[in-house]
Amino acid sequence: MKATDGRDHLGDGHSLAVARFRRRLLGGLALEPGKGRWALDVGCGDGLEAVELVERGWKVRAVDLQPHPAWPALLKRHRGRLRFELADDAALARWKGSFSLVFQKDVLHHVPDPAKLMATLKRLTAPGGNLWVLECNRRNPVSYLHLTLMGGHQHFTRARLEALARGAGLAPWRLWRREARVWPVESGWFQDLVDRLQDGMEGLPFWRPFAVYHLLNWRKPLRRGQGSKA
Repeated sequence: MKATDGRDHLGDGHSLAVARFRRRLLGGLALEPGKGRWALDVGCGDGLEAVELVERGWKVRAVDLQPHPAWPALLKRHRGRLRFELADDAALARWKGSFSLVFQKDVLHHVPDPAKLMATLKRLTAPGGNLWVLECNRRNPVSYLHLTLMGGHQHFTRARLEALARGAGLAPWRLWRREARVWPVESGWFQDLVDRLQDGMEGLPFWRPFAVYHLLNWRKPLRRGQGSKA
């Protein structure tokens, strides 16, 4: 079932469940084609979200505080279009306004000063570019039990995430929710089934406030006199 499993597309040959989760979550973003422009993945981890951006035509600079063993194989596979680097706050500060797309997933709630990081993400975004922030929803009952109470992850409510966006001066932004989680069964037909189940859950008005992920998008205004971005 190569047409449905998602592993080849993301370069993840190990876990079908994780690959399908990534594809579903990123598939809800309506990301524009990269057309060779530069994107930045902040807190890239194993690098597979960066690979998704590469597959959409972006050249990607993917940064994290520590290297991941998956990086060398991904670099070989996507030579010339993907770059992994170690970068701290000081390095990020030097890249002001450099990227047509800035992407951050599940990093904001880990840092000691999320307001500072949100402001940094804004500065990194080029005029006319897009900032995407993906963070787990603290109100989701399963994630709250598993990741907050048991794992210590201090995820954000919608109000808290919007307060961070407001404090960074991102208005106006778009924020909605996506039902996407890892279902740890390595079966294509099962993953197809739960994908349809998650589609149905997203359509239930009473469930929308509890869906797993917040998706926040902001487009940086063009400077006066600039034309629209291609």
